Amino acid sequence: MGIAFFDMDKTLLSKSSSALYVRYLWRHRLISLGEMLEVMLVTAQYSLNMLNFPVAMARLSRRVQGGDAAVTKALCDRWAEEELLGYIAPKALERLRAHQARGDHVVLLSASTQFAVEPVARHLGIPFRCTELEVCDGKFTGGVVGEPCYGDGKRIWAERIATEHGVPLSACTFYTDSYTDRPLLDVVGHPVVVNPDRALRRYAQQRGWPIEYFY
Repeated sequence: MGIAFFDMDKTLLSKSSSALYVRYLWRHRLISLGEMLEVMLVTAQYSLNMLNFPVAMARLSRRVQGGDAAVTKALCDRWAEEELLGYIAPKALERLRAHQARGDHVVLLSASTQFAVEPVARHLGIPFRCTELEVCDGKFTGGVVGEPCYGDGKRIWAERIATEHGVPLSACTFYTDSYTDRPLLDVVGHPVVVNPDRALRRYAQQRGWPIEYFY
């Protein structure tokens, strides 16, 4: 028995949750044009492996600081039901269930925040770890709980989860599309590259890793 870690955006989902969310906000007139363009720029930078994640998270934290977490959760839950869950890739879901049928633990690991990740994990009935925005007395503090689940941070969280289950990383599988997830890909026993960006495709080919397409 091992652990199968799944990235969320463009791996388990066929699209970026942040891009889908900002478009949802725009359609419902809940975001300004400037805010939409800023988020789309960050999404593009992430796709091109040009994103400075700590800087992007600091900007997001400043923007939401003092905001009502319950209101955000309610909005995101509605968005997930109306739109986000429909982007779960059928082939990804099939692979996830195959791991469960073999007795593997399945864990969703994502750099996105809990407001996008939790509804997906809840729908699938699996545990998750993500970049968690800190909430105190129902308000965003502007901070992040623990390590952001990005780059080396994602590797750190995976190591902790594997240790908790008494499973060596050599017995773990990790599915992802992004070159930014290289730190975790490099240490699991079974790295699987899914719909990869250009840099990850080249990196995977050099190492002889399997490349698959879920959508």
